[in-house]
Amino acid sequence: MKFILNLFKKHKPDLPENIYSVYQPIVDIATWDVIGHEAFARSEKETPVEMFQRSYEKGTVIPFDFRCLAAAIKILPAFPEGQYLFLNIEPLTLERAFEEGKEGDSFLRHIKTYSGKVVFEVTEGVKKSDFAFIKKGVDFIRTLGYRFALDDLSEIGAQTLRLASLKPDFFKVDMHLIQGISNNYMNQQIVREMAHLGRMNGAEMIVEGIESKEDCDFMSNMGIRYGQGFYFARPAREPVTFLQPPKNTQT
Repeated sequence: MKFILNLFKKHKPDLPENIYSVYQPIVDIATWDVIGHEAFARSEKETPVEMFQRSYEKGTVIPFDFRCLAAAIKILPAFPEGQYLFLNIEPLTLERAFEEGKEGDSFLRHIKTYSGKVVFEVTEGVKKSDFAFIKKGVDFIRTLGYRFALDDLSEIGAQTLRLASLKPDFFKVDMHLIQGISNNYMNQQIVREMAHLGRMNGAEMIVEGIESKEDCDFMSNMGIRYGQGFYFARPAREPVTFLQPPKNTQT
């Protein structure tokens, strides 16, 4: 199956060229089994921050978001069995494009064969969005058999609790809480509360930004199951099927 999407036949906005994806593994901390990959958009000419900032400035966020999604899903026909592909979507895209007859509908139906492998990540910026619209978008995604992750969690607050009521399949904890957590008591307490919130809502927790053995071991001792970060592997053009734990990894 070829993944060539043309969702904007009538309007071709000025978008960055040569968009491609890299993939970073998400790992079972205890076993180092790879359970999925997150796709990240890249370009030879601009950084991801520059690309997204320009899309907001020019009002092309939604078509740019779908350009990134189209690049990410090219790997699906050859994606490793038993793994999830985590795809990022902007809150604005979720609000306005994921309903019947819109671009998101076309996209989801185009890859319906792989719905069991795909998890949509919505960034914490969703806190600034209208909850009713976000709920509508999430419900639409789930109706077609896809999973949903709440990304970049950095605090426990009223809006986080409200978003948790959507019952995400995964909570992803922001890397700024995780980097150096083995020596940061305050962040340890925040992550413990997040883990409790996740368990209460039936969500698996993934901690991002693990870059050292100390932080990895601390997460494991806390009972966090899944991790992502440079300690395991950096993003690459091809997904990996196997990672070899260091010899000094806890058993």
